This record gives sequence, structure tokens and C-alpha cells, in this order.
Amino acid sequence: MSPSDGARHNMRYLLLVAAFLFLFIGCTPAKRFPRDEGEIRKELYFCAPTKLSVKPGNRNLFLKWNTNCPPNVLLSGYNVYLVREPLDDRYLDGEMPSRIKPYNSAPYPGDTDPEGSFETMLIDNLENGREYFVTVRTVFPDGNLSISSNQVSAICRPEGEFRLAFRYADTNDGFSFAAGKPVRADASGNDLYFFSKDGFDYISSPHRLNGFLRESQFYSLGATRDIYQHSKFSLDIPSMDRIPIRAKESYAVKTADGNYAKIRIESISGEGKERRLTVKYIYQTVPNLLRF
Repeated sequence: MSPSDGARHNMRYLLLVAAFLFLFIGCTPAKRFPRDEGEIRKELYFCAPTKLSVKPGNRNLFLKWNTNCPPNVLLSGYNVYLVREPLDDRYLDGEMPSRIKPYNSAPYPGDTDPEGSFETMLIDNLENGREYFVTVRTVFPDGNLSISSNQVSAICRPEGEFRLAFRYADTNDGFSFAAGKPVRADASGNDLYFFSKDGFDYISSPHRLNGFLRESQFYSLGATRDIYQHSKFSLDIPSMDRIPIRAKESYAVKTADGNYAKIRIESISGEGKERRLTVKYIYQTVPNLLRF
């Protein structure tokens, strides 16, 4: 074999070895290195709901949260957790224990509002006077979950509006917060009545009409924008068994049962015996609790 033939032979051999190595390496799966904790945490925080707020109502809770997720990210929905005891922080930032199930049986797809920066949800048929703890997690198409939103607690309680007639002028001249309906001013279940004197309007405790009737105490909360302002507060002022009132102002009422109601005088209209109040109220069914 001539030197030139030997060189060509060696070149062919090297090309075959190179081709074999290329095919071998190309067909071998790439080595997977374990992800660091920071990468995993980033995935958990991705699209996690934020700024969850819960507004209690009469046997219901109204939830609102920021989606905190780019619009081009595909989601399956949200898991809403409604529990009777607060969740430990390790569950809020990590995997939820199997014993804690979502309130919704399938991922909640969101409300019908086209605004995508937040979602809302109404949960009804709940129990008044019961404290609930709420969190929300994002559900991805592969079944993975984000970490939890902030945890919020709320207590359902009755609320509504009533018209209060001038004392003894009509059958709706009193109101029972426990029953949630108008009653007579001198009824055994009445919590307050309304009258005017010397150009001022007052609400008063029924026991001032008759010592055998219920005794209520009143506290002024001042002017408020709506009935929901001051959802939690303490009372460090003396109570009164009758109190002067003005429209657009709120008042706390402690009933004979030890329960508190918060009322707001929406309007005062009419003259003399035709004078009427329009009143919004929230009634806390848990005794001695100032939380509305």
C-alpha cells in the first residue's frame, strides 16, 4: 500500500468513528440535574392569587382576589379553601395536606366579568355566627397548584334595611334585630323606637316606655360613608339609653341579649307623626363581639 493510500484509509476510519460518536451522543438522553429550591419556589409563587378580601353577608361570603397572572398564561381555574380553623403558615406556602379539600369540587373558572386582573366568587348557604377562614390557589392545566393567597377570616351575619315609624304612629315603630323584622314599639322583642322632641330626632331603648320591656344601649359612631365602614372597632365611650340621631351617621346598639348591631340612618323624612327613618343595619349574632 502506498503512503497516499494509507492516509486515505486512516481518514475514512476517523470519519466513521466521528459519525458513530455523533449518533451515540445524539441518541443519549440529556442528563437531568436536580432543580434548586429557588427555582421550585419561583414556580409556586407564579400566578399565585394576592390581595384576597372577603365581605361577609347574611349566610354568605363575597370573595375578591387579584389574579396576579399574565393574560397569556393558560389556567384551569382556582381552588377555594373554606375551613373552620386557620391554616398553618407551612400549608399556605407549601403543599396542602390531603385532609383539607377545596370548597369547590372542580376548579372555579372565574366570574363572567371580562376584567382579568381580578376574580370574584359568592359562597352562600353558610352559617351565621360561624367564623370561616378562606384562601385561594391557582390551578394549572397539569394539575399543579400555586401557593395560597393571603388567609382571611370572616363571620357571616344578618344585614338589611328597614323603615321605622314614629313612636305609636304605625305597627312598624320598633324593630327586632334577632328576628330581623319590624315589631311594635311596646312588643316584648323590640330593640329600639324613634321619636322627636324639641326639634331633635332620637332613637331610644324600649324600657323607657315600660320598665318590663327590653333595655338597649346606644353609642355614636359619627358620620360614615356607608354601613360597612368601621367593620371592627372598640367602644371606649359611655353608652346612652336614648341618643340624638342624624342622617348619614352610624350608631352601635347593644341589645338586651348582649349582641351588638350597627345601624346607619340613611334618611329622615316627614313631619310630626308622619316622620320616618330609613335604617340600614348589620347584626352580630355572636354575643359581645364588635365585628361586622
